[in-house]
Amino acid sequence: MVVEALTPLDDSHVLINDVVLPDGKGNIDHILIGPNGIFVIETKNYSGEITCKQDSWYYYKNFPVKSPSKQVKRNALSLQQFLKGQTQLDMFVKPILVFTDPDAVLRLDSPTVPVIKNLKNVCDFIKDQRNQSVLDSEARESLIYEILKVSDTTSQKEVNIKKWLLRPSLYIGFLTAGLIMYLFYVFSGGDPYSKWVLVTQVVDGDTIRVGRGWRNTTVLLLGVDAPETVHPDKPMEFFGPEASEFTKKTLKGKKVHLEFESLNQMDKYGRLLGYVFLSDGSLFNAELIKRGYASVIAPSYSRYYNEFLKYEQEARAAGRGIWTTKANPSEKVGKIIGNWKSKIYHLPGQANYEKLKEENRVYFDSEEEAVRAGYRKAKR
Repeated sequence: MVVEALTPLDDSHVLINDVVLPDGKGNIDHILIGPNGIFVIETKNYSGEITCKQDSWYYYKNFPVKSPSKQVKRNALSLQQFLKGQTQLDMFVKPILVFTDPDAVLRLDSPTVPVIKNLKNVCDFIKDQRNQSVLDSEARESLIYEILKVSDTTSQKEVNIKKWLLRPSLYIGFLTAGLIMYLFYVFSGGDPYSKWVLVTQVVDGDTIRVGRGWRNTTVLLLGVDAPETVHPDKPMEFFGPEASEFTKKTLKGKKVHLEFESLNQMDKYGRLLGYVFLSDGSLFNAELIKRGYASVIAPSYSRYYNEFLKYEQEARAAGRGIWTTKANPSEKVGKIIGNWKSKIYHLPGQANYEKLKEENRVYFDSEEEAVRAGYRKAKR
């Protein structure tokens, strides 16, 4: 009601509601700051008859109540002292008592603060006030900042703090701007081709989604192959859940930088093929291979082929992740043998099937699995 009553004031006025001063020195209904001063407004919604004698006691419907005049004067003095301590500005703070119920009947002998019996008169009363010194825009901004700073800290104590700019056009403008910013936040997580992009979802160990809403884009990590966890036509593969969890823990909700190969930036399913760099500059594709969460798929256009191959060799030798069981000859499961150095696989009966050194072997259950891992079939 007070906000609505003060709406006709111009843009140089700011109203701040429900402010609790530090150390319990004041719980203020409204603070109004404008060119002609600072006002503390205490509101009461009493109805019926209210009487007051010498500002000491109020009688509401013949029952004694604490004096709202004393309360608003005390709050005004506390605010004045607080602002002087924060800004060194010794400004007089004007206390005002407002009764909001139009049916209230006031019988006040000699109130010591301005008492407004009708909300419709609040705006005119403020306009007519003149303090000894006029607040310039810089001083107003400083005072407003200090009060809002207090308001923010008290919000943690579940105090309802609100800042109102009084002209409806400005208020609607700020709401519109806020809505636009919110929609931009919701529907955009950055451009995959720009400096940064937000990872919003992890599909599995080597597949992520970046951006938000209509800008959501699927990215397949280039040069690596993590075990399947969500393929509709394939069972979950060994160490797939662990690889997926590592990617999720490392990337989800983080800003990353993507790099692409100039010759091939997209696969046949429309997914971007990219290298994912973290904020510290490390290459996540390489981290997957180092930790044994993925093997190398190294087509000719991969600039990191040799680097990835080295990391895979180290992970295999250490028996990390996907290489844990395959490094153990007693746990061979695949009938197709691949040479991880040459990326060539051999079928039973082919010339070099039994000639590969054990430390260079990778076992596959099918040719499709070998091809998907980046291997090609031996010619003989």
